[in-house]
Amino acid sequence: MIRIHATFPIAVTTADSFYLPVPCRGNIKAVRAVYSQETDEDETITLEQGTNDVFVCTPPADATAEGVSFEGVVDATYGEYIFDPDSTTAANRVIKVTVPNTFDTAGELGLSIDYDDSAAQTQSPSEE
Repeated sequence: MIRIHATFPIAVTTADSFYLPVPCRGNIKAVRAVYSQETDEDETITLEQGTNDVFVCTPPADATAEGVSFEGVVDATYGEYIFDPDSTTAANRVIKVTVPNTFDTAGELGLSIDYDDSAAQTQSPSEE
């Protein structure tokens, strides 16, 4: 298991996308988000592979205090998608992080992603 940490600047009322290159073949097992300002339930952070939601992080309540960590929820359909830095498909090589235009206070978004690298494939030495 690999833990990926990332921080992103969030602008007021601006939808945005950020991209994290994956370190190896694997998938996301858990996500925790924290924001440096108060968050509301409509300020949902989505982790995607291409256009498919993999994890969704929603603050637990309106007016969630700054610095309160909240867990992501795996998408029932696409949550087990495999990312691969060697894929020929660009969307499979990165984790796309999207934020909606509903953030009403600029701040810093922190993510902690548990990335399962057991999907890595190793090739055994060839026999001669």
